[in-house]
Amino acid sequence: MLIETVSAGSHFIIDSTGLKIFGKDEWHQLKHGVNAKRSWRKLHIAIDENHQIIACDLTDNSVGDLNAADDLLNQVECFDTFIGDGAYDADAVYKKTFEVNSNASVIVPPPKNAVEGTSNYEQRNDHTQYIKDHGRIAWQKKMNYGLRSLVELAMLRYKKIIGSKMKARKISQQKTEAEVSVRVLNRMTQLGMPISVKIE
Repeated sequence: MLIETVSAGSHFIIDSTGLKIFGKDEWHQLKHGVNAKRSWRKLHIAIDENHQIIACDLTDNSVGDLNAADDLLNQVECFDTFIGDGAYDADAVYKKTFEVNSNASVIVPPPKNAVEGTSNYEQRNDHTQYIKDHGRIAWQKKMNYGLRSLVELAMLRYKKIIGSKMKARKISQQKTEAEVSVRVLNRMTQLGMPISVKIE
């Protein structure tokens, strides 16, 4: 799904979440003593540093994050920084990101058992070496990995404003529902974001 934005930022921050379809909730299961059949769809989104959703896709729950990432990356013409959680630690992500921008930064934490110098990509090897030398928290601060919380906030906004359950029954209609919902959230973001101030 191609998402229109006023002006995309320089970051591509990606994540996914589950949206419920059909099934009954836990209250129904408890009250009637039945096994509630639950089905899920997976909403994959990418946002920029301005909270705008710049790419999205709705897939079956069986579709992995890596497979969806390729489609989302195809929806964006250019960005400078890719940020994702450990699920996106794969050569395919680095390869596709560098196809979009050969000078891009890929900020994805390698797993704890990663061995430095074994990746085909220098950035990935640098991440592994830095974490080994200085620790994961130091790496997160150095790479400004905290920006990934913006996509988690976007997921929260989607579920609080749009809802965590899909209304459409067929996958084609559900894709349209997700795209419309994302456009609504983007329009709301363009109108303004709340400013939170700590009160002493």
